[in-house]
Amino acid sequence: MDALNGITNSVSSIATNGVASAWLWVGNFLVLVIITLIMIGFSYKAGRGGIISLLVAFYVGYALYIVFPYTNDIVKAGGDPLIKAIISIVLYGIATFIPFRFIQRLVGNGFGVLSFLPRFVLSFLAATFLLAVAYHIFHVNNIYSLPAPINNLFEPNQYFFWWFVAPLLGLLFLVH
Repeated sequence: MDALNGITNSVSSIATNGVASAWLWVGNFLVLVIITLIMIGFSYKAGRGGIISLLVAFYVGYALYIVFPYTNDIVKAGGDPLIKAIISIVLYGIATFIPFRFIQRLVGNGFGVLSFLPRFVLSFLAATFLLAVAYHIFHVNNIYSLPAPINNLFEPNQYFFWWFVAPLLGLLFLVH
């Protein structure tokens, strides 16, 4: 009977620790999980052409945001870091939305159907792209302290390039 209680306690301890570890992991990466789920939902609503158009529009939006001659002046007018971040995000959103609508018209849904795995990977890469831009362009870390694992993945300058090109590589290998 003592052996059975010992096994039961061990299994219970392993299960409790496993659930706690999983919950800690999800909690640390919650922002990434939420953005990925939003992207997956978008990809189902907009279809294959929609997610492809959005990924390409992210790059066009970034280029327009960077080269727009009044970006710095408009963002500086915000004063407070929170307002500056919000203004930056709105400007980037506008710079992305307009090309997205145009690219979506060009692409349409002529690419067929994406299975779940490519859809998930592209959505995850879109989420990582957005987090990298949020860190390096919008400086969200100045207004909100994200968990250390997210900071370790997205804050270092040397990682920005890799997060930036990851969606392009995803498109290259997953869209045929």
